[in-house]
Amino acid sequence: MRTAFIHGEVDRFERARAELVARFERSRPELRAGRLVDLLLTDKFARDGLLAWWPEEELTRFLVSVVPRRAVLADWSLAPGFLHQWIGFLAENDLLTSPSPLSDLHEAVERATPEHLAAMAEPTEWSSEKFWTTTMRELGVDTEDPRAVAEFFTSVEADEVEVDRDVLEEVERREGLEPGDQPALWLPPVELTVLEPHRAIAAGAPVVQRIRTLLDWIGDGRDPSDADGLVEALGGSAEEADLLLEWAERAGLLRPAGDLLVRTAVAEPLLAHPDLLWTRLWQRFVLVDDVFRDRLEVLSDGADALPEIVQAALSVLYARTDAVPLELIVTMTCDLLGEDGPAAQEAVRDVVGRVLAQWESMQAVRTHEDGGRTLVELLPAGLWAARESLRAFGFHVPTVDDLVTAPAELLALVLTDAPAGVQQVLVERWIERRGARAASGELAALLRRVDDPTVRLSALAVLERTGAEGVAAARELVDDPVAGAAVRVWLRARTSSGDDLVRPGDELSCALDEDSELFLAEFAERPEHDQLSVISEIARSEHASAAEVLGAIAEQHPEEAIATAARAGLAG
Repeated sequence: MRTAFIHGEVDRFERARAELVARFERSRPELRAGRLVDLLLTDKFARDGLLAWWPEEELTRFLVSVVPRRAVLADWSLAPGFLHQWIGFLAENDLLTSPSPLSDLHEAVERATPEHLAAMAEPTEWSSEKFWTTTMRELGVDTEDPRAVAEFFTSVEADEVEVDRDVLEEVERREGLEPGDQPALWLPPVELTVLEPHRAIAAGAPVVQRIRTLLDWIGDGRDPSDADGLVEALGGSAEEADLLLEWAERAGLLRPAGDLLVRTAVAEPLLAHPDLLWTRLWQRFVLVDDVFRDRLEVLSDGADALPEIVQAALSVLYARTDAVPLELIVTMTCDLLGEDGPAAQEAVRDVVGRVLAQWESMQAVRTHEDGGRTLVELLPAGLWAARESLRAFGFHVPTVDDLVTAPAELLALVLTDAPAGVQQVLVERWIERRGARAASGELAALLRRVDDPTVRLSALAVLERTGAEGVAAARELVDDPVAGAAVRVWLRARTSSGDDLVRPGDELSCALDEDSELFLAEFAERPEHDQLSVISEIARSEHASAAEVLGAIAEQHPEEAIATAARAGLAG
């Protein structure tokens, strides 16, 4: 079964969570810990999406932070005992992945237990939901009775019930600083060849020179409404001058003093350290919303949409080794914003263009024309800065170095989106870290466990890079009910005796592993009798994509006889 969900696959995660909860409860019915399993998996899905990846620090975090915050337990020792059982359960089922041996994980739970008990006893560590649940139970309110709960909160609002307002205020303050429970989203890995490359280019970046010109113009103080001199000094437009003024103010270089703008105490020191100034300008750009207000008012979120536009543009550009068409950035940004009207698209196009112009002045991106299209690419300084920004936005943005210790399932998933050059480097380092024999063994275990075409194809591609050890590991999977068909076809292309291994139905199974749209396009080119025969084969197979493909044929095929056969295959 899949245990890694790094692209926000909510439905697939929920199915995996239900299966894991059920399997754990069946194996340890005496614990009655289904709610703790649910809490653990739900939190891990939002945390990193890796349900079976348990380093020592993740076990500690769950015990010390998550359980005290969210779980209302009569017996506080239940959670440490549950964690011991959980890692044992994963190990027994060949699911556990961790950089530490099992004994170290158990020791980590023991070390964290005193801190867990202390946090359970500290109400300011609770969530607001736990605070109110505990308060109601202490006051004898039936928390399962909606009417009783509603009456309780009415009494609280009328100050008829006394609650600890100081604790509640601290709980709500802390919750306001915490990220939400959105699913973990991973972007493709990149290879950072230089750390902090902005240091080498900051002093010469046009934006730094423009900031210097702006501060010279400000002098001892200037009325920002009289910016003609600034426009002339910058050699640009009034619109560009307004943006630069707001940007400098948001970056803490300028402050209001009556009707004037004056330099802040940090302005000159920052000018003396261009790399710090460059970083400050990059970080604060998402706050420059006033100059975009008129254009963004047609969007649902108005000026508040600027951070989302910046996030969308960065996520499209990030980890691309080639230039990206501007129109693709605009289209994907509109999709992420949920905006599809022409006025909204034009507003987004204008704002994205102005954003890119400022990033170009930072030498973070490069734009150029090619065949009538505007193409955009991140430069090294922009790639580094984009990674930091996307991380702050809540994305997982690994480098190659971050992933060399990753479990095989995570590797297989991130490789599907990674640029070819990054794939090659990552796979080489991942195998080198383990050695060919250990790497092929880990991949073989993944192929046995996970019946997912995306994972299977990626794992086999990596297995090929392990050479003779990979072939030996694959031979052990020839009769495996999950990976057997794909492995037999894989071996046929790589060994002299491979032809004897392939069985009827293997070719179809491998075809179903490939892209579903490609399979359906090729399927449509077959004669009708062949299509009916293939539908029967798909229906008899136990392939993970069988239902998806049959459903697509049933819904989309123009010939009623074929569609009817697909529906029958689904029903049977």
